[in-house]
Amino acid sequence: MKKILSTLMLAVGMSLSATAATTLLDSSLVGYSDFASRLADFGTQKDSVAITTDGGNLVMSGTTFSQPVSGGGTRNNMTVTMVLDLSKITTPDAFTALFNAKGGSTSWGVGINTSGALQGLWNNGAYSGGPTSSPLGAEGKLTISVVTGELGTRIYLGNSDAYYTASGLKFGSVDITQILINAGLADAIEQLYVHDSALSQEQISQLMSEIASVPEPATATLGLLGLAALMMRRRRA
Repeated sequence: MKKILSTLMLAVGMSLSATAATTLLDSSLVGYSDFASRLADFGTQKDSVAITTDGGNLVMSGTTFSQPVSGGGTRNNMTVTMVLDLSKITTPDAFTALFNAKGGSTSWGVGINTSGALQGLWNNGAYSGGPTSSPLGAEGKLTISVVTGELGTRIYLGNSDAYYTASGLKFGSVDITQILINAGLADAIEQLYVHDSALSQEQISQLMSEIASVPEPATATLGLLGLAALMMRRRRA
């Protein structure tokens, strides 16, 4: 049994070593490789961020997710990245916010419109920028990154090769202290990462590669259970 435990500890250590190389994930303010657990496992402020329920939203708070930066009209820089299970998203009857980053009365984010496509969100209302005419589909996984900064807002779907832009969707002079996630869409989120910087196209590419290398929790657990079973079988033999 001691050998089995030692082998399992070694496997966990190897997993942690692989995680340590994911620099952009580690530099996020908060990150969830298994959002269903609501336990953050990446990020510089992961231990300070809490998720509570408020009406129809999950509310992330406990740190400042974005502050105005000097120069360039004191615009805020921020990146929110999610891995979505498209089979768990149904086309809403009305525009529904996927996430809404808030600071006082100011808010920005992205939602899903009645065509099943992503649409920008500005001060609690739908904004015309974004892939409004490209439905997300109903199968598979999709990684989205929503980046806001001095150039406006960019929405990346699946890869970093191209992005949708909303040049007018940008904000400043306000601290973002909350991120609201629609409770009805929360089950569709598998991974979630928040950066307090506007990641470049090259960084989005790196981030998506790192996200793809994170094993799904169920896969990792099955792997360890399989290893334990193998060791037990060897011991009995």
